[in-house]
Amino acid sequence: MVKLFLFIFMFLVFVMQAEAGAKKRILILHSYSQEYGWTKLQHNGFVATMQERYASPIEISVEYLDTKRLEFSEEYQAFFRSYLEKKYEDYSPDAIYVTDDNALNFFLNPLNTLFGTSPLFFSGVNNLSLAASLNPMRYSGVYETKEIEPNIELIRQFSPQTHDIWIVGDASTTYKSIELDIQKKISKYPKYKFHFLSSPKIDTILKQLPVKPKSFVLLTTIGGWKDGKGNDLLLKESIQRLKRNPHIILCSMEDAYLVGGVIGGYVTSGTTQGSRAAELMSRHLKGASIQTLQSITKSPNIYMFDHKALRDARLILSEYIARNAVIINGEKTFFIRYQQTIFNTIFILLVIFFLFVLITFLIILQKKEQLKQLKESLEERSVELSMLKEKCVLKESNE
Repeated sequence: MVKLFLFIFMFLVFVMQAEAGAKKRILILHSYSQEYGWTKLQHNGFVATMQERYASPIEISVEYLDTKRLEFSEEYQAFFRSYLEKKYEDYSPDAIYVTDDNALNFFLNPLNTLFGTSPLFFSGVNNLSLAASLNPMRYSGVYETKEIEPNIELIRQFSPQTHDIWIVGDASTTYKSIELDIQKKISKYPKYKFHFLSSPKIDTILKQLPVKPKSFVLLTTIGGWKDGKGNDLLLKESIQRLKRNPHIILCSMEDAYLVGGVIGGYVTSGTTQGSRAAELMSRHLKGASIQTLQSITKSPNIYMFDHKALRDARLILSEYIARNAVIINGEKTFFIRYQQTIFNTIFILLVIFFLFVLITFLIILQKKEQLKQLKESLEERSVELSMLKEKCVLKESNE
């Protein structure tokens, strides 16, 4: 009987270890290209958090729809679906992660039956109306909302005399969703006149930008801009062209756009979006039912600013906002500037101190040994003197 129980115990341990050690397959589908900043931030945030939160091995496969460059048409979806069917013919992911609206819509397409039993997690999705219609037995994720109110208050703080705010985008599906949300909220700000500029062609935007000094321009989503020849523009290239207008101050509603002199603002955080989606997925892979993992509808946005851009624009943050903001390209403190030198100096001083203590210790040991030897020598002399004295006394008594 004891042997039977031992066998069952060992068998259960083996099964549990095998289960814990089995690789979990994760398929990632991004709406945009691997070089798009917003996509990179979400992807890196997701992978880093999965590695931190989920200890078991994972196998990640990544695909990109690249819909900033290609039209997200039914024809393109059919092509991409055929491509995935062929490439992943004998593949069944344990979970799917998608970023932004197009990748989610790809799987929501009724014609798409790919990986229909795999739970799907998302981030960066702007269409909040999906929160009421997505099947909670399969879908959970993080919604993205570009919040206009904190940015209006920020502009008011920077320039109380400003009455015009320019909101700019690339006329993509994402931009249209953002504009629709902003339109619902700006009625609370009758003091301001809002100018919405959107086009897939940056030259069209450049012609309509304000020429009044210190005009505030809010960037929503601009990854789909093309130049006059129809070539796709990198974010840095787009921002460089915008910055040729010396009258505008560029603010951002997305953290990936803080390059080339954009001052920042209250932005959506790609890293946080990806990280929160990974937290949901890791909980599911550990055993939680997906229907218990409610989607995050409150976008995890943050204040983020470029210190150099603020300084160049001669803008000063309030103490309250600065205290809660992420500041990049800030002036380095004395410690940060000389951090390596300070650490090297501390290391050298510690080595010197250690050597001093060691040498002092050895000297003390040596002195103690010398004292011990001297004491033993004196004791020997004392014994010899005592013996000599006894001999003298004995000799005198004999005489």
